[in-house]
Amino acid sequence: MKISSKLILIVMLTIFEITLTLFSILEISKGAKFHQLNSLHLKYTVQFSTHISKLEKDQIEERESDIEQLRIAVKNVRQQPIECLDTVDFVNGFIMRQIGTFHAVKICEKDINDANFALNVIDNYAQGSIDRERFIADLKEVSQRFNQNSSDFEKPVADTVSFVMRTMVPFVICISLFNILFITYMSKTISSSIRNTIKLLRRTDDTQILFEQIEKRTTGELKTLLKVAKKRIANEMLTAQINQKLERLVEERTTSLLRANEELAQFAYRASHDLKAPLTSAKMLTQFIVEDIENGNYANAIMDTNKIHDQMERLETLVIGILSLTSADAENGHFSDISLDAIIESIEQRLFGPENISRGFIQLTDATTQPLISDEVRITQILENLISNAWKYRDESKATTPYVKVSAIELHDALQLSVEDNGLGIPNDRKDEIFQMFKRFHPKVSSGSGLGLAIIKKHVDILKGTIVVDSSPRGTSFMITLPKQV
Repeated sequence: MKISSKLILIVMLTIFEITLTLFSILEISKGAKFHQLNSLHLKYTVQFSTHISKLEKDQIEERESDIEQLRIAVKNVRQQPIECLDTVDFVNGFIMRQIGTFHAVKICEKDINDANFALNVIDNYAQGSIDRERFIADLKEVSQRFNQNSSDFEKPVADTVSFVMRTMVPFVICISLFNILFITYMSKTISSSIRNTIKLLRRTDDTQILFEQIEKRTTGELKTLLKVAKKRIANEMLTAQINQKLERLVEERTTSLLRANEELAQFAYRASHDLKAPLTSAKMLTQFIVEDIENGNYANAIMDTNKIHDQMERLETLVIGILSLTSADAENGHFSDISLDAIIESIEQRLFGPENISRGFIQLTDATTQPLISDEVRITQILENLISNAWKYRDESKATTPYVKVSAIELHDALQLSVEDNGLGIPNDRKDEIFQMFKRFHPKVSSGSGLGLAIIKKHVDILKGTIVVDSSPRGTSFMITLPKQV
């Protein structure tokens, strides 16, 4: 096999590994969404039951607003299984059929039918077709069905997510290990081919015989390489040097691929660990919610529901960070004239409300005289991540008002962006971890994804720039130097 074919095969296996990892992450995030929808289903079911209890206790005739509240509660309950069915695609359906959890889809369809029946009962009562006693009895029966559907739905979804975690994550790790072994094997075969050719070159002093042997015993790129060498050099020593350079190049590429696979394996492990934590917590909280609802302790149920919402927001932040990191390389750069004022204004609108904008947290100084030419999307993401971090990790205990200063100056052949804040700073013993993935320096202040600075470094590298960090208890400054674009 040609050397180029071997290298292409290595790249294809690496792409397959990355694709499989992203697929696993997306499937796990879908499981989290199913749990979230089921939690919302429980919430709206509780609201529905509360309205029914209120109507049952009140002996006066119902107002139109009471009937409308019931109708809204039922529609809210029905929306959750509808979104579940919309989320389930062919792959999800195939997996669920294979592991025997496809009845979760049937539960969603049954739940929608129960909701439609409840809406029909409400409409019949509003039109006077059924009496009040029949109306309340039918609604109570539907409420019990909703609770049962939610309870029945939890296990197949949990089983599906557990199956994905048990199969996909080990599979990704196995593929990574296979990739490492395969690349090692390929590198050895490439090196062996080169070494055999070098031995052939050293075995004779007769140039004519030498090239006859090369014609018979070498193939592919090596044969072409030696033919080119024959035309360009006149002695054996120079030919050997060229082959040695080729061997070093192959070994360097192999080392790079091995390092990339090791980083990918670590990334898959850390990502799966961080994704699993909020899912496990949410699953435990749902059990508490069911117990609280059964015991009538709705205050604790609502509190645990809010905790689940926080866990899902944390999971969503992590997934968005992972997608941003993995898509940074894929984005095609588009260089154009950009305005720092416009970028800062758009960041303010996204991150802060009118009250915080008026406080002047962001202080911009643009000392450039020439049009600023760069990739606006990447510059925006760099500044937004740094400003967001400055806001999240501001130090309210300091005498000075929290701020972040953004400045831009022109150098001879570069543009220098500076972002400086007076926040908490980065601990001295962890400065070597600044641009590593999944590193959180102040988890008690804010629970981010730990990917923001890694994304910034990725964008700066793609723009062929450099970034220097200086941090102390007084605050942190980032100095970004980018080459001028024309």
